[in-house]
Amino acid sequence: MPDQILRQTPFGSLGGVAAEGVTSFHRVPYSEPRLGVERFARPTEPPVWPGIRDATRPGPVPPQLPSRLDGVMGVYDCAQDEDCLHLDIWQPEGLSAPAPVLAFIHGGAFMTGGGSMPCYDGAALARATGCVVVTISYRLGIFGFLPVEEEGALNPGLHDQIAALRWIRRAIGAFGGDAGNVTAIGQSAGAFSIAAFMALPLGPSLFDKAVLMSAPLGIRLRIPAEAAGIRHALLRELGGAPGDLAPLRRAPVGDLLAALEALGRKAPPPAEPGTITPPFMPVLDPELIPRDPLEALAEGAGAWCPVVIGVTREEHASFHMAGSPLDTLTEADLVALFTREYGAEAPQRLARARARRSPATPRTLVIDLRGELDFGAAAWTVAAAQVRHGQGASHAYRFDWQSPMPGLGAGHCLDLPFLFGTPALWQAMPMVRGADRAEVEGLSTLFQGAIAAFARSGSPCGPALPPWPAFGPDRTILQIDRLTTATRLCD
Repeated sequence: MPDQILRQTPFGSLGGVAAEGVTSFHRVPYSEPRLGVERFARPTEPPVWPGIRDATRPGPVPPQLPSRLDGVMGVYDCAQDEDCLHLDIWQPEGLSAPAPVLAFIHGGAFMTGGGSMPCYDGAALARATGCVVVTISYRLGIFGFLPVEEEGALNPGLHDQIAALRWIRRAIGAFGGDAGNVTAIGQSAGAFSIAAFMALPLGPSLFDKAVLMSAPLGIRLRIPAEAAGIRHALLRELGGAPGDLAPLRRAPVGDLLAALEALGRKAPPPAEPGTITPPFMPVLDPELIPRDPLEALAEGAGAWCPVVIGVTREEHASFHMAGSPLDTLTEADLVALFTREYGAEAPQRLARARARRSPATPRTLVIDLRGELDFGAAAWTVAAAQVRHGQGASHAYRFDWQSPMPGLGAGHCLDLPFLFGTPALWQAMPMVRGADRAEVEGLSTLFQGAIAAFARSGSPCGPALPPWPAFGPDRTILQIDRLTTATRLCD
């Protein structure tokens, strides 16, 4: 075992490991485990431990089934366990003053992922930026987003994230981080979560700035009653009655995942072509999500928070790479979809969509349409609302760099390896495999540099970085590609 580097936190001593200019601390608990009959309960206060806690090895990811994006992101051999309420922390060496903190909340449709996955290793990001990097693991799927009102928490996974962010505020100083300068970064589901927190009065107590990468804010949230169907279906698979929570509380993790997998096999195809709404995601609740976050942000609820918000150009392509129903979509299906969405304006909308896309097939046009409805339009709405309500530090981007993977373009998740900058993993990720290494490294340096500048000052601009104007009335975004430029959005 390598020599441990000790840090004294308010909760006990941690022994981490140093390598290549960064000291890392893994499986740092921010709550007591929520296991078995307590698996749906809220997180606890941070545990206090005696002696030195070994923090040299990454912890498990939350229990989950394979991701629908494995073919794009790659598959990672990670242990799974309900004992997953932990953080991973990377501290760059040689800090002369408290450093900005980048707190990352992963995506995965609220069903997959984990802060301790290799693709979210924060060492390279900490080394390149001089920021303290933290990744957060939280309960997923059945364990984090199945509404169990009887436990007093409709969205336990969101309560986990809040507990983790509070831990960072209280303890990150032990790692050289500035507890008064925390930037929350989320991708996809993680970005949705941060957007929801921005709209709440508790938001400023959790973080100071936000980076929202591909937040699916255009997806409609359910109320708990609408999500009750999957709970009843799970109980049927487990042999329980609709009102009997015992099977959910006491069933082994493997049985719960097997029941979920069985339901997935029985599920009918989505009624709306291209729909990606996951079976588990936050539900509206009076405490954490009293209303749709996009509505609240559009009315200025998040104007306290400097923000960078962005999307990838072909968000939906990542969800439709192999055996997608979009592959057999007909022209009549396409027209019907645009008509349902736009009514009398459908012919003009469809004509404009065809003119912009090559090849303009039903598949590519639905990918463009759903990407705008679920991701793009909401991102620009938030950016504009921030400015309209007085937040001048509102910056937006579109990640246009194109994957070598045929048919993917700039799909969902493509900006992640550029944020984390881990060259050894690039060759294993299907979406980046085969790309020119110098090109990828250069673009990663740009993206990391802009995010670090924003974390330090509230502006993603600086020496050796491209000019990145605030969003403003002219709707200027940074178009990130082989040639990165600021450009105005066109309708």
